[in-house]
Amino acid sequence: MAGVEEQLITVLYLFVIAAGVGIVTSRYTKLQYTTGLLLAGLLISIIGSPIEVELTSDLILLALLPALIFNDAINIDVRAFRENIVPILALAVIGLLASIAIIAVVGQAVFGFSLAVAIIFGAIIMPTDPVSVLAVFEDLGVPERLNTLVEGESLLNDGVSIVVYSSILAVFIQAESTGVEVSNLVTPVELFADIGVGIFVALVGGALVGGAAGYGATQLISRVDDDLTAVVLSFIVAYGVYLFLDLLGSSGVIGTLTAGIFLGSDPSRAEISPETNFSVEAIWGYAAFIANTFIFVVLGIITPFDLLVEYAPQIVAAIVLVFFARAVVIYPLVGALNRWLTTPISRAYQHVLSWSGIHASVSIALVLGVAESFSGPITEQLSALVFGVAAFTLLVNGPTMGRVIDRVGISKQRPPQRLFEALIGRLHGVNAALESAEKLLEHDEIPTSVFEDITTIYEEEQRELEVAIESLLENHPDIRDHEERLGQHRILIAEYQAISETIQRGEISRDVGELLLEDVKAELERVLSDEWTLQEPTIPGYSPYWRQQLEKVGIDSDNNDILRSSRSDDDSGPRRRRR
Repeated sequence: MAGVEEQLITVLYLFVIAAGVGIVTSRYTKLQYTTGLLLAGLLISIIGSPIEVELTSDLILLALLPALIFNDAINIDVRAFRENIVPILALAVIGLLASIAIIAVVGQAVFGFSLAVAIIFGAIIMPTDPVSVLAVFEDLGVPERLNTLVEGESLLNDGVSIVVYSSILAVFIQAESTGVEVSNLVTPVELFADIGVGIFVALVGGALVGGAAGYGATQLISRVDDDLTAVVLSFIVAYGVYLFLDLLGSSGVIGTLTAGIFLGSDPSRAEISPETNFSVEAIWGYAAFIANTFIFVVLGIITPFDLLVEYAPQIVAAIVLVFFARAVVIYPLVGALNRWLTTPISRAYQHVLSWSGIHASVSIALVLGVAESFSGPITEQLSALVFGVAAFTLLVNGPTMGRVIDRVGISKQRPPQRLFEALIGRLHGVNAALESAEKLLEHDEIPTSVFEDITTIYEEEQRELEVAIESLLENHPDIRDHEERLGQHRILIAEYQAISETIQRGEISRDVGELLLEDVKAELERVLSDEWTLQEPTIPGYSPYWRQQLEKVGIDSDNNDILRSSRSDDDSGPRRRRR
């Protein structure tokens, strides 16, 4: 009983600290909550904590991380995640492995590590934790795609880094138990092959298990349609998938992420009542908030200041190396991806991706795992470097992200733009409420008089919202221009996909299809560069492929009788844009 009481006292102690930080950050909004927690923990670490606080790798990886992953997964924009899955996978897998390779090569010379220790240091230090960055994104209202890229990369590279770490740590443990040098136990080729197989199994196996669990949970929740039962089932899925895959030696991160994305997707939400969806999202939001609170305040308290002072020069070198390894991979990798992506990732986005490399919870958990398995100078050195890099990125990268976004010229949402989004969001909610009321009436679940009373209120609000939206667009032409470009961007993406599908079905030859796709890409670049307008939708002097072919056979589309007869005789009506 005494042990339980001590644990409860420790938890209450941490929450008291968090409450104090929350009060301060609510009054001084320039200080982020997570940064405040870390600073409070560091201060307590310096002056001494009256209560002993411990943090283990299992506590982070098995108890706290699943809550963070699942909450992000059910709230992520699935459409945006799916549209950006190629660059996200490239950054989280290829980019992470390339960064680890750079750390492994340079780390041997800078820190005196062996190859195996340098690899494990890279696997520990390179996974990103964008909690602070995403909080800044939310405050500033940065573009949705940038938010998705940063969040998606972070979610996936956690799983990949844990696979690399586990493979190397297993070799270390085997070498320790047999008394054989790591270099004599396994060759680099065998080690890299083992890591490659582990990553493949983690991605494919995790996705399959997580997808199946997410689908099963959706079916159960939709049939039960009880919010409390749904919360319980979601916890079973989140932690059950994570622990099951972890026991199998696969990636619980990938599995829990896939299950959460499946459960949070639009088709799944459509099968579950709005009340149940709201309850599940709210509970997981609270769980993630508590997990982050616990991690950041404890991270500050357990930071080993004596080691930081002892290894200060190496910590500075590690900070430089980590930034270098991330930047030197992101720019060439994204540059290569842009040759194939329908919507290229701008240079400004690449700057933000490089600066968003905050290394916190997963890195700390992994280095604690090393400290729990081994002891000695190497363990102390790794701990000092990881804690030093984590503290620096949390205290520098997060708070300065707003300035970086300003410097690189990424457009942020002004108050009118945020108002427009609020109106649009509310209109979607009102429309959904009216549709829900219609369904309830059809199934005789509400009386007709009640239906009429409810719909009267919502229809009146619907009209007010529509008038307000049109008025806002009229008073702010820049918002209208933005929405027109956004709409044209989505339409061009649909055009590109339709032509690609036509090529795949064999309805047109690939060489002709590629030329048509080049025309769509040219228009997409015009939209992305903000040069597109309704008044001038096409590139001046540019002739698309199909017009060039008409001209070659002597047909003028503007004077063609067939085309002319298909146009409306009413010139005052809307005209299709000439392309």
